[in-house]
Amino acid sequence: MPDPIARTYLSLGAFYASDPDRRASRERDFGLFWRSRQGPTYRAAWVCDTGELYLFQHALGGTGSGSVHLLEPVMGEAEVERRLAGWADVCGQAGSLEWLLARMGDGPPEPEPAARGRRFRRAAIRLGGPAGAAA
Repeated sequence: MPDPIARTYLSLGAFYASDPDRRASRERDFGLFWRSRQGPTYRAAWVCDTGELYLFQHALGGTGSGSVHLLEPVMGEAEVERRLAGWADVCGQAGSLEWLLARMGDGPPEPEPAARGRRFRRAAIRLGGPAGAAA
């Protein structure tokens, strides 16, 4: 399975600071406790104005102190709903994170209807540098 993680940010603050469109956008939650087979839990959210789905890794250090994993591909709401159909029945179970990542690697997104009017970047940035490095 191709790795759908396009970029990792060291904090939620760094994620929002790297793109002003993210800060101003509404978000739609797609589950608060995605669990890997071992390790931390995550919150999944889709940023309406950018078409980005991200995972916020829960951390023990307090509010906003977890890393953020930006997923590929960038897509509209209908495509996120299609790929994550049934997510509410899976989220919270051991291995649910692997289920979500497999669904994100489910081929190219279907085209959005032209009337959507939302602005999406067509490709996520893929960097070869260290996690959280600035672009």
